[in-house]
Amino acid sequence: MAIDFGWLESFVISAETLNFSETAKRRGTVQSAVSTHIVRLEETIGQRLFDRKRGQSMQLTAEGEAFIVYARRILNLVDEAVDSLKQDQTRSVIRLGTTSTLAVSVLPSVLEEIAGQFPKLHVEVSCGRSAETIARFDNGELDIAFIVDQGKRPGRLFVQNIDLAWVSGPNFRFDPNESIPLAFLTDGRDLRRFAMNALDKAGQNCHIAHTSPDPIGVRALVAANLALTVMPTLAATPPLKTLSLDDGLPDIGQLPLAAYQRIGVKRIEVEAFGNCLQAHTDRSRNAL
Repeated sequence: MAIDFGWLESFVISAETLNFSETAKRRGTVQSAVSTHIVRLEETIGQRLFDRKRGQSMQLTAEGEAFIVYARRILNLVDEAVDSLKQDQTRSVIRLGTTSTLAVSVLPSVLEEIAGQFPKLHVEVSCGRSAETIARFDNGELDIAFIVDQGKRPGRLFVQNIDLAWVSGPNFRFDPNESIPLAFLTDGRDLRRFAMNALDKAGQNCHIAHTSPDPIGVRALVAANLALTVMPTLAATPPLKTLSLDDGLPDIGQLPLAAYQRIGVKRIEVEAFGNCLQAHTDRSRNAL
């Protein structure tokens, strides 16, 4: 069933004015054209939409009352689609890939600063493991990747060694002479090897007390004071806190964080985003 949008526009205005002459004026056409639109619309849908008896005021039929709801909805959707396309042509989009841990710690302050510089910038943030994110970056799906360093490759903006820390909830208590409860990812592809190696060298016992398939779940377990975990110091945002040698825990080492920018992208907002990431990473590291 092919329905012309012009027919729908004539129908909607006619339903409001109940006068074909007035509809023609609003549409910048002649009355006969409006009458033709309505007749063709009625023939197409197989229903009379107006009662147009001679000597009486024109009125919508019951079918017309029902159809006007859909006609308005269709025209509104068309307007919305056109407006959306116009906006997409004028706004800039940055596709950023990062880890969940960095997204909830470093990224908010970066996004706030960038929004101040580029109010109309549209940012698409996706979270995943560093290896998965760099694969998407290599495939051209991302403009910027902010992740654990995946080695020198074209587009690497910076790499910084960030101290790792033991991280706990605000009220976590443990006895360093007892087996230390730890929380890590379910599949083991995380920082547990740093924890295990450090505790083993220090002669301290530990056990995996809790797990989650998602980093946000690990943060929740730690924030609930159920266990310790290991993460970059700059990722230990409140209510999480970092522990030190004074708490009876061994040094863990460092983890390289890096940002990558897609080659060939010379947009000022993308470059500003990369610079902002580096500046905030620097500030977060130096503040600790």
